[in-house]
Amino acid sequence: MKIADISIKRPVFIIVIMITLTILGFVSYKSLALNDMPDADLPYVSVMITENGATPEEIETKITKEVEDAVQQISGVQSLTSTINSGYSQTTIEFDLGIDPSTAAQEVRDKISGIRGNLPTDINDPIVSKFDMSASAIVSIAVYGTDDNQKASDFVDNTLKNKLYSVSGVGSINVSGEDTREIHIKLDNDKMLKYGLTASAVLNSIKTDNTDQSSGKVSDGNNEISITTTSKIQKIEDFKNIVIENVKGTEVRVKDVATVEDGVEERTSQAYYNGNKAIGIDVVKQSGSNTVEVAKGVKNVVEEVKHSLPEGLSIDIVSDNSQSIEDTVDDVMKTIYEGCILAVIIVFLFLHEWESTIISAFSLLISVITTFICLKLMHFTLNTMSLMSLSLAVGLLIDDAIVVIENIIRHLHMGKRPFEAARDATSEIGFAVIATTSAVIAVFLPLAMISGMIGKYFIEFALTIVFSMAVSLFVSFTLVPMMASKMLKISDGKKSTIIGRAFVVFDKKFEYVSEKYSHLLKFLLTKRVVVLIVCGAMFFSSLLLIKSLGFNMLPTTDKGIINVKADFDSGITLDKAIEKTKKIEECIDKYPEVKYMYSTVENSSASVSITLVDKKERKDTSKVIAQKISDDLKSLSGMEVYASASSMGGFGSSKDVTYNIVGDDREKVIAFAQKIKEEMENDLQAADVGINAKTGIPEVKMVVDRDKAADLGVKSSDVASTLNTFFNYSTVSKYDGGKDRYDVKVMLKDDQRKSIEDLNGIYVSGTNNKLIPVNQVSKKVIGRTSSSLHRYNKQAEVSLSCNVKGKTAGTFQTEYLNKIKSELPDGVSLSVGGMNGTMQKSLSSFGLCALLSIVFLYLVMAAQFESFVEPMAVMFALPLAMIGAIIALFICRSELSIMALIGIVMLMGLVAKNGILLIDAAKERMENGMNRNEALVEAGFVRLRPIIMTTLAMILGMLPTAVATGAGTEMRKPMAEAVIGGLITSTILTLFVVPIAYTLLDGLKRRILKIFSKNLSPKDIHKDLELQEELKNDIEDNLKIRK
Repeated sequence: MKIADISIKRPVFIIVIMITLTILGFVSYKSLALNDMPDADLPYVSVMITENGATPEEIETKITKEVEDAVQQISGVQSLTSTINSGYSQTTIEFDLGIDPSTAAQEVRDKISGIRGNLPTDINDPIVSKFDMSASAIVSIAVYGTDDNQKASDFVDNTLKNKLYSVSGVGSINVSGEDTREIHIKLDNDKMLKYGLTASAVLNSIKTDNTDQSSGKVSDGNNEISITTTSKIQKIEDFKNIVIENVKGTEVRVKDVATVEDGVEERTSQAYYNGNKAIGIDVVKQSGSNTVEVAKGVKNVVEEVKHSLPEGLSIDIVSDNSQSIEDTVDDVMKTIYEGCILAVIIVFLFLHEWESTIISAFSLLISVITTFICLKLMHFTLNTMSLMSLSLAVGLLIDDAIVVIENIIRHLHMGKRPFEAARDATSEIGFAVIATTSAVIAVFLPLAMISGMIGKYFIEFALTIVFSMAVSLFVSFTLVPMMASKMLKISDGKKSTIIGRAFVVFDKKFEYVSEKYSHLLKFLLTKRVVVLIVCGAMFFSSLLLIKSLGFNMLPTTDKGIINVKADFDSGITLDKAIEKTKKIEECIDKYPEVKYMYSTVENSSASVSITLVDKKERKDTSKVIAQKISDDLKSLSGMEVYASASSMGGFGSSKDVTYNIVGDDREKVIAFAQKIKEEMENDLQAADVGINAKTGIPEVKMVVDRDKAADLGVKSSDVASTLNTFFNYSTVSKYDGGKDRYDVKVMLKDDQRKSIEDLNGIYVSGTNNKLIPVNQVSKKVIGRTSSSLHRYNKQAEVSLSCNVKGKTAGTFQTEYLNKIKSELPDGVSLSVGGMNGTMQKSLSSFGLCALLSIVFLYLVMAAQFESFVEPMAVMFALPLAMIGAIIALFICRSELSIMALIGIVMLMGLVAKNGILLIDAAKERMENGMNRNEALVEAGFVRLRPIIMTTLAMILGMLPTAVATGAGTEMRKPMAEAVIGGLITSTILTLFVVPIAYTLLDGLKRRILKIFSKNLSPKDIHKDLELQEELKNDIEDNLKIRK
């Protein structure tokens, strides 16, 4: 092999290359960003539009449907999902994968601009944004310790936020629970009636008296001077003196009909930290930035401001996502180090030479380090997926070096000089090594083509292994033969040492095992059908265990975080919601595993984030603790509340199972969802059952009588705007307070807007400015309006969700899915939602990619063997890997998940590696004139050592991952367990099944040749006679063995 020849002849050249790769790899490793999951630029775009005071039904009709109709026309739209709350509409557009999110976002903006004239005039500007998976809080901070919320708010706004924004990589900062300063002008309805004033008169006077306006310019021919008219309010007190109207010769000012207050925005949320009122600050990083570095900068800011906090204030970090990332990275790197050490020990055990061990260690080290260069060039990050890939690849990376070194040592024992042995051995085994490595690459490369959101994550996983295997192959053909030619020699005089004597005993034992294997293979070649029947029975028996394993899309991980979500009865006030949240916190506080909790309360809901003590300090997993908390919270009335454990990458923070029920008739959809909800609540395996269609909040509709209004000269718009000003507010101006500008809002005084009866005293302007009571031109209709509405692909949608006890979520989901489908009414459809729904979209793609892996694997072997028949011998052995994988998962009590399935796919490449080594060696001997069966037996004898070595190296390389208990291990363990179990059974069975399958296929080929021998050339007939002679010899050998 030319590359090996060059490496051996030019050692300095190779050393320079390896040093360069090591330096570049180390630099790349240091510069790679540390994140929880890969950065996935997904083609999702959201449109958010707000309309102050509008009900969900109004927004759905006037805004959401208009938006959906417009964006649906864009090419590549896959689905539309809309959420509508009071005063708020958000539509998320999912595009086909491959569409650039930035381009999609611009097309959405264009469509929204095109329908702007169809939307209500009083909406805020639509916000169109790309969906960013990394745009979640990496650090959450709580500022607490004083009842003076304005004091804490000023500190957050004027000091903390500025310092946080100065940290490199910080994208946005979300604050909850703070007081936002506003100027409130509170009208007294009785005084306004006294002077005959309307709300619009007050609004117009304030708007026109607090303004800056350009008034033109003057020019003397050489210079221009601009003219500005200003009447800006300089002091809050000045608002009181604004003249509204002159009534009967008297100037009526704002102070005559209203009070002016320096207040704060009506609070819609409140944060609590360990029971203390707090302001919550969530720091979101920029896309592509290093989570750990950004979090480090944020934590430095927190430490810095602790020394300059206003009196009475405290500040704490309540959530730090970077800590779990660092813990996961540390744990994975630890398993990689341990796997490398164990793999190298296997090399020393079998080859007995420190020199060969050092060569293997160097090849492994350089392969791992060089892989980081590839990650850097592909703009990957160090994350759960890429590091998990590396931890599983440790055993694979040393395989090529082991096979090459073992063959070089074999050639040394043939009496060759080190230079010749390294050259000849590498050349002899070269194409087989290329084929075995290509087999693994062929298995993993299609995994990079998995579609859907999950596919975006597995790209880094698959390509990291592909890169590392390609690097390992290069190192095995360059560094390994070069070092071997300089360092390896036949051992001499080491038998007198303890280790030397131990190796002699080991070699004798291994030689004994090898001979027994050869005899057993000879015997089983006479019992081929029996062997295949037994293996088939083992395979189908193992499949029976799958049902007992259960199935989950992703393994449940323990990040030590529990999220509690509470939905309160509709229509309650924020104070009442806070009171209910306090009861939730009291239930949680009694658990000793709780380290601290952070709550955010809104009018209709609350969320509590619970951080647990380290899992080494507690006996229960976060999932078990979450279920206990859920059970305790059921006793609380007036709310739907549940707890769930946060899992990988934020996945798993919702309920275990979610179904989306969709139809044109919303009432029909809700009724069916309620029916299934009641059935689920009677199922002992379902917990925390809930739907997202809540009972509507109380509503009063003021229905305007158009005829009466017209007769009295009243406009419907005046009725609506007056009521909105009095019972909500109208923002009329801005007050320049120095550093910032604050909203000026006009509203009715608090004690005049407490009950429905207060509507009776409201007047609007009619003909000749006569005041007309609102109830004279309208009537009150009391009812309920939805607190929120949901839509999917322009249809009404209701989500039904629950947690699962006693079985896996995947098993429960499938069983109930079939049950619900059998009861679906006409016009209603069903789909799986939540994380499992997202995973299911990728599962079918995963199946196709797995099939492609098998096809590519077959093609690689066909190219290596120069035959389309012989690779089938190895293909027969592929199902055998599943036997051990399923048994290992069963013993370890792990669920069958996508991670375990990838482990099984990985096994196909490993089985093929062993099969290729066997058949390649056998074919070489047959080409040299050896009998087929003898060639297979001798190939097994010769290749047994490298096969066992590489298998043990792979097993021990993965063992630290399989037994690890650190951060994030739950995600990696099922894959390692499946691979280890599969390797044990597949290696043992492959050593027999591949030779047996080869003889069967070879015999079939011979029979076919015999049938068509009439059309063969004399040369082919001669070959056929040789084959018949071989068959005769095989029969004689079998008779001898039986005798």
